[in-house]
Amino acid sequence: MSSPLAPAPLQEGIPVADDPVILGFGAAYLLIVVLIGVWGWMRTESTSDFLITGKSIGTWVLAMTAFSVIQSGFGFVGGPELVYAYGTTALWIFFTAPLGFLLTWIVLAKRMRLLADVRNVLTLADGMYVRYESDTVRGLTGLAVIVGVVAYLATNLAALQFVMRAIFGVPVIWGLLGGALILLLYSMLGGMIAGVWTDFLQALTMITGAVFVFAYALSFGGGMENISRNLASADPNLISPFGAMGGATTAVLVGVAWWILFSVGSAGQPHLITKFYMSRDMTILKWGAPIAAISYAVSSLIAFSAGLSMRAMVEAGEIGETFSASEVGPVFVLEQTPSVVAGLILAALLAAIMSTSDSFLNIGAAAASRDIPRALGRPIEDDRTELRVTQGALAGLTILSTGVVYFSDTLVGILGTIGWGFFAAAFVPIAVFGLNWKGATKEGAIVAVLGGLFVNIVFSALPMALEVAGLEGWASTIMAFYVFPDVFPVGTVALLVAIVLFVGVSLVTQTRHTVPSDLHALIER
Repeated sequence: MSSPLAPAPLQEGIPVADDPVILGFGAAYLLIVVLIGVWGWMRTESTSDFLITGKSIGTWVLAMTAFSVIQSGFGFVGGPELVYAYGTTALWIFFTAPLGFLLTWIVLAKRMRLLADVRNVLTLADGMYVRYESDTVRGLTGLAVIVGVVAYLATNLAALQFVMRAIFGVPVIWGLLGGALILLLYSMLGGMIAGVWTDFLQALTMITGAVFVFAYALSFGGGMENISRNLASADPNLISPFGAMGGATTAVLVGVAWWILFSVGSAGQPHLITKFYMSRDMTILKWGAPIAAISYAVSSLIAFSAGLSMRAMVEAGEIGETFSASEVGPVFVLEQTPSVVAGLILAALLAAIMSTSDSFLNIGAAAASRDIPRALGRPIEDDRTELRVTQGALAGLTILSTGVVYFSDTLVGILGTIGWGFFAAAFVPIAVFGLNWKGATKEGAIVAVLGGLFVNIVFSALPMALEVAGLEGWASTIMAFYVFPDVFPVGTVALLVAIVLFVGVSLVTQTRHTVPSDLHALIER
């Protein structure tokens, strides 16, 4: 019997490109990423430069960066995986996420950017401290960021190991460890400056590649009519409005839950909303939302078409299921598209994972080196020292997230939804309500963050950790208290609980507090 803490089996079934064109694309992109990192290092002189680019980016770069940090490795590996496994239910994510960009821009863009002008804020926790004038809120915000970053960074590292395997032919374990090392060096060098411009480059590449993948996927599956027929023959639920998620009532609940989590929850993703701090000025925010939303929708064609066509061909007996759900995206691109398209997509994915992970590492490291020490009354006063400590904290988070991937066999898509759920529950109430409602109080913020973290940890993180440790019985006992269907996302429950707690406690305690005088105009906008 294996040890309960033995590493999860890392898939080696992903086909290796063994193609000089694809290898050339991958090597060239890695070189470009490293060069952008060096360029970012040369331009980074302060913590402000490292974390928010010194407020220097324009409309298109901001919009493309916002879309690409949400899409990233989840969209290419986790997305096709969920569509392949659950049919059209997973499309709720990709149809609702673009609405999330519009919502986020409306409720937070101008307010977050004004906050960066009114006060010297560099992180989400900085902004929440300014709003609530509470070190406890600052500390809890920093803690929630670190917890969510570990889960979400693990998503991208899990995707990275597959891509490194596909392009360079290395064993998956070396793809994981080597990719994590390259990511760490890139992030320590370039900070957010490098991440933003890599985001922009990979966003353009991913949009172009998605159009080609969509065309090849439809051709491979024999068109949507044939794809639908094959799926319906195997299981009619795979092409129903709510997919293969149980009975009709359960399916509707799950569909609504995904909609809430991935549209409303967008406004709680710190790697997205802190991008508003970076905007060069207020006027360039106007067109960011539609650009980001349309870009995301186009790039999602990869998940939609690859996932459905691969499942349809398996069900029709045209191809054998020699791969896992996590491998659907890479397998389709390598086996069913020309070398140039495959090289373009896989290279863009490398850049996507690097730049998105860089965003996660930066906000997580800032929480460890800036937010939590300040909340404890022990700030690092010297800016250069704070910058170096922030860079040092990157290593710890990278190692921790790599360990999560190594010891967990959780699907990439599930890891992604866990990270998204952590952020949504912790930050939608305190950021969206806090910056739009004068009645929001620090007590409401504290209880909401704690409530959201509690639900996510107890019903997502803890059962997963217990299963990895070989304690499936304990995990089952905990989940017996989860009153919703297993397919109902925990993140949605946590988000709704956090909102109710935030509003309720704020209403009870709001007579004790006033909004800081310099924030009145900001909240009234």
